Amino acid sequence: MRVEILRPVMISGEPASAGSFAEVSLADAQMLIGLGKAREAAAAEPEAPKPEPKPEPKAAAEVKPKRTRSTTPKE
Repeated sequence: MRVEILRPVMISGEPASAGSFAEVSLADAQMLIGLGKAREAAAAEPEAPKPEPKPEPKAAAEVKPKRTRSTTPKE
């Protein structure tokens, strides 16, 4: 059974670090999961980090000229 190691642990005399994945027997998997040192891993390989979405460029605001009035009276 494939498990993800949550805390450093020895498995069959071999060290396994946190964050790694290991293929172990069903009995070992149940023991590690019961002790809180591992959890069942997904069937597929661990997911690669998802790329962060690129922020969309902000559209330049269209500037409309203000209507100006003449301050001098018309003749």
